[in-house]
Amino acid sequence: MDTLTRSRDGGAVRPDATPQRLYLRLVFTEAEGSPRPDSVWVVAPGPGLVVGRAPEPGPGEAALALVDDGWASRAHARVTRVPEGAALRVDDLGSRNGTFVDGQRVTGAAHLTIAQVLQVGSALFVVGALDEDEEALKPPPPDFACRGALMRALWSRVLRLAHSDVSVLLLGEMGTGKTRLARLIHEQGARARAPFVSHNCSALPRNLEEATLFGVVANFIPQVKAQDGLITRAGRGTLFLDELADLPEPAQAKLLDAFDPTEPSYVAVGGSQRLPTRCRLISATNRDVFRLARRGILRQDLLSRLVVGQIEVPPLRDRREDLMFLFDDALKRADHPGLGATVRTVEVATAMLLARWVENVRGLESLAQRVALGERLSVELIRGHADRGIGEATMPEMPAVSRPPMPTLSAPGLPTPSEPVAGVVPEAQGPVNGPLAWPPSPSEMLDLLALHGWQIKAAAEAIGRRRETLSRLVSATFGTRDQMNKAWRVYQATGRPPTIERVDHVHALFFERGADPAVDAARALWRSRGEV
Repeated sequence: MDTLTRSRDGGAVRPDATPQRLYLRLVFTEAEGSPRPDSVWVVAPGPGLVVGRAPEPGPGEAALALVDDGWASRAHARVTRVPEGAALRVDDLGSRNGTFVDGQRVTGAAHLTIAQVLQVGSALFVVGALDEDEEALKPPPPDFACRGALMRALWSRVLRLAHSDVSVLLLGEMGTGKTRLARLIHEQGARARAPFVSHNCSALPRNLEEATLFGVVANFIPQVKAQDGLITRAGRGTLFLDELADLPEPAQAKLLDAFDPTEPSYVAVGGSQRLPTRCRLISATNRDVFRLARRGILRQDLLSRLVVGQIEVPPLRDRREDLMFLFDDALKRADHPGLGATVRTVEVATAMLLARWVENVRGLESLAQRVALGERLSVELIRGHADRGIGEATMPEMPAVSRPPMPTLSAPGLPTPSEPVAGVVPEAQGPVNGPLAWPPSPSEMLDLLALHGWQIKAAAEAIGRRRETLSRLVSATFGTRDQMNKAWRVYQATGRPPTIERVDHVHALFFERGADPAVDAARALWRSRGEV
């Protein structure tokens, strides 16, 4: 078994005999000695890897020594590869301070899957996987972090799409870096020397979108000179349309025509001559485009053309291998000394790794700016900043600061849910009267409706909105009345409402399936991460 160190510039890991290698990446440690963060240990099939302050491995075992870590026992834990499947097994070897997986103390043994966090002493590791064919990839730019499997797969797709001319659609939550990714596709391809023109489709009034995109001929509007559109300005480069779902239907139809693969051309507003389209189209949105297409908001034929080059950008909560290093870079851009001078305790580092990060990379960067302006980075600051708007029960409780020993963590209990009943007002879980940020989060909407007896009119009046406006938002968020009832039950049980696409699935998981180890594990994962 090899103990490997991967440099931050993306040096390759030496292959072993397995097609997909699972490894542990060190992302944080309170100890100042070796090993250093970003070191990687491959866990191959076999006896395993013994982790501790001074481990004494048995025959065939490898050792991972946390020499200067006062929290670690001499032989703290053993990590082995599960014979079948992409998982590791961790066994606590009777350590004094405990072994933790995603903030939960291991009793005996537990399984570790990709992107989960393992804590041994004050060291935090993230489980990763590497395929053999990845090592031939061109290394990414220094400012594009892709240590984890999801981002490495995304980088591979970026390289393939960069050398083609198909239209690309970037899907992902707000703040995940879709604009940066669009520019990266442009810079890695043959059009890199041509212009990169970016436009936010929600930034202009709807009656000006066509003129902005396709231009206006001279004197079509009195006393207005000819104006080139974005397609003309992009030339042989790339046109990037952000918030594509906000593009009005007439502009969608002309866009479909402009990027027809057989004869791409368009007509300026007020003109009659067709002009050739020479640029490439990349678009992005944080909305469910397939649902919008079913509702007729987005043209199905336009969507069919765009999904040829579809990329789903993962949220920050799924990029745990990159998170601490992204934060370090953000701190340094904000003229701060960096991670070592900021994240000093394992409790704070664990809070960062297990947070939901509603605003994704954008939220991480704004937290770095707050720290650079003098705020102390704490568990409370991280929870309030990273998970704002999605309720209080966002993360499992962090270990207490008193040491040693580290206390045992337990998953929150599952309270008995109650059905929403008209006229019965459950206790609200947050401030839902008076001014409310618009649009409210799903949890805020459920609290608001519960406080007003599930009467949308009364709830809308309480926050100063029209009944029709709130009704449309509730329907778009939860669907039918039956689905809203299910969402409320899940919210009461877990502290987090499911998305409209997963209401039925999550409700079945918590209320329609009996006791079973696999089901219990899925429930615990939903409580801690909001995912199944």
